[in-house]
Amino acid sequence: MTNVGPIKATRETLYTADRTELYDNRDRMVRDQWVKIMKLRIVREKLEECYHSQSVNHMQNCRELVERYLRDLPGARIGGRPPNLK
Repeated sequence: MTNVGPIKATRETLYTADRTELYDNRDRMVRDQWVKIMKLRIVREKLEECYHSQSVNHMQNCRELVERYLRDLPGARIGGRPPNLK
């Protein structure tokens, strides 16, 4: 998979853009959203494992994972519209 670059669709070009470019942008956007979701899932699984393995000391030993999970949680969602259209 090659990095094609940032999404090129804007509010002005969204309705007049070439269909293939529009579909490519949509697919890239969905792929990026799924990557964020899967990364968050991995963090959550590590957090669950930490809770079970640390039992009594989980509040001290799993703190970094909890902070990372809570930091990444708002950004990991599937949206129907492209983010930050200007």
